[in-house]
Amino acid sequence: MATDIAPAFGVVDYILFILLLCVSTSIGLYFACRGGRQRTTEEYLMADRSLQSFPVAMSLLASFMSAITILGIPAEVYKNGTMWWWFALSHVTSVWITVSLFMPMFYKLKLVSVNAYLELRFNRVARLCGTVIFYIHKCLYLGTVVYAPCLALSTVTGMSFEGCVLLVVVICTFYTTIGGLKAVVWTDVFQMSVALIGFIAILIKGSIDHGGFTNIWRINQDGGRIEFWNFSPDPRVRHTFWGISFGGTFIWLFIDAINQYQVQRYLACKSLNTAKWALYLYGIGLVLVTTLPCLAAVVIYAYYHKCDPKSAGRISRDDEIMAYLVIDIFRGLPGLPGLFVSSCFSAALSTMSSGLNSLAALTGEDIVKAIWPNISEKRYNLVNKVTVVAFGVFIAGMAFIADALGKIVQTVMSFTGILGGPMLGVFGLGLFTTRANSLGTSIGFATSVIFGIWLSIGSLMYPATRRALPLSTEGCEESDMINSTFTTWSSMYTETTMTPSAEPTMENEGHRSGVLGFYSLSYTWYSCVLCTIAMSVGYVASIIKDWKYPENKEVVDPRLVVPISDAFSWCIVLLPAKWRQKLGFDDNKTKDQESAVDAKYHEIAMSDGKDLNLT
Repeated sequence: MATDIAPAFGVVDYILFILLLCVSTSIGLYFACRGGRQRTTEEYLMADRSLQSFPVAMSLLASFMSAITILGIPAEVYKNGTMWWWFALSHVTSVWITVSLFMPMFYKLKLVSVNAYLELRFNRVARLCGTVIFYIHKCLYLGTVVYAPCLALSTVTGMSFEGCVLLVVVICTFYTTIGGLKAVVWTDVFQMSVALIGFIAILIKGSIDHGGFTNIWRINQDGGRIEFWNFSPDPRVRHTFWGISFGGTFIWLFIDAINQYQVQRYLACKSLNTAKWALYLYGIGLVLVTTLPCLAAVVIYAYYHKCDPKSAGRISRDDEIMAYLVIDIFRGLPGLPGLFVSSCFSAALSTMSSGLNSLAALTGEDIVKAIWPNISEKRYNLVNKVTVVAFGVFIAGMAFIADALGKIVQTVMSFTGILGGPMLGVFGLGLFTTRANSLGTSIGFATSVIFGIWLSIGSLMYPATRRALPLSTEGCEESDMINSTFTTWSSMYTETTMTPSAEPTMENEGHRSGVLGFYSLSYTWYSCVLCTIAMSVGYVASIIKDWKYPENKEVVDPRLVVPISDAFSWCIVLLPAKWRQKLGFDDNKTKDQESAVDAKYHEIAMSDGKDLNLT
């Protein structure tokens, strides 16, 4: 990629970046040679279920802090104001629901694959559907995770993009393959710390240059960027308190409660209480991780409130502004550009390593053991390690072709993104009611997916109008020494990962009605609407199926259903006992039911290589 100035990296910057890679590799080597040396599946995929709260919490945070957090969120808040911060509230709510309702069940089952629950509760088809959805989404996502920071490094250092991709993928795949989940978690702790330091450096430099953060806040208030109190009930308005705090909770529930790469790590804790504390610490950390990009955005506006870089032609896309700021304010300060690039790489490495480990776990548990149920422990562990390498090679290929795929990747990611709500609905039907059966749940899932695809295509064909906050160029000068330092290095990441549950670009003004009004629905409500459709249709279809064919009624073990009245006793227990039983919140199993369920359960448990206890 051609640039108008020399690369911004110096000797100190290179040292910092190389140090990051060396430490990450060393952690993998350490856990490869320590303890059982990753010889068993339990150690390799689940860290012997011995992890403590703090490293798990940091690892979960590191997976959340991807390049979207570092590059995309500051650009979003810079252009559209601080309403985004309310996602901190939806994060906290999601964590509380996960700890109260989802985690106890999954921890009790002690499964490696979260999708194994779907086979226990419904059938193997449901389990494989969850696996396929995770495959598609995670492989495309990880390819763009590698693409963005490598394009950044090639721009500011002059290093070839291809060499950078190979470097990152080889190192990440190496320490994930040899070190297992323990290496993933502890490298995440280190990489998370580096990413946080990068944000803090920007905040400190901005405060110094503007005479304190109070002045930065005042500049943003004068520019209309500080907004927290939009309580509009209109679901077509892009960001409102209700849409972000309530609708956003469903977005994060898909990630926190049922996503393999999150669930696998908190199930690796040594006890249920340890896992709960890991999630509590993770929730507190999410508030910080949501706040830092918002604060970085107000710093950006303080610097450029009189000369917007994009309007001035210095950058080509909104999401390049964070990197532009770093090169601008840290020029001449050795090590700080390297710190920022290291932050981007830390986010990429942590997300990729967690993804590789979870992909290996799903492949082994959901596919390999289904084909080869009697595989030996030694051979199965070797298969898991080979799987990590194979996915590493595949993700490198995805990174190489990410630029060429462009809009295709964006479209596919949009379709996989809308599956989050339907999948959450499937788990909800299984966990929270005994009435749901396999056929009814399948109908609910299919209906929700079809509606989501229709909504996604419609929103692309008839995009809502956007009302962005004003930006100024009155203070721009004719020449600028860092003009065109980079033009596309961060844009591909946020472009190809903009899904209805991530970073949409349109804001509705609420003027359309009828069918077009559906297309104007804010992305914050997508997961909520699709989950509701999946659960409602699935529940009704299940009741109809059991009424129509009572002789084929499925046996449901109440031990696989969460006692939702325990978590929401203030609501459910107010219902009469007969109503609770009819709605499926209470049920009593007979001896025949228990015997039938135990037979199904142990058949599945043995295929997963375990003898589990549901009591």
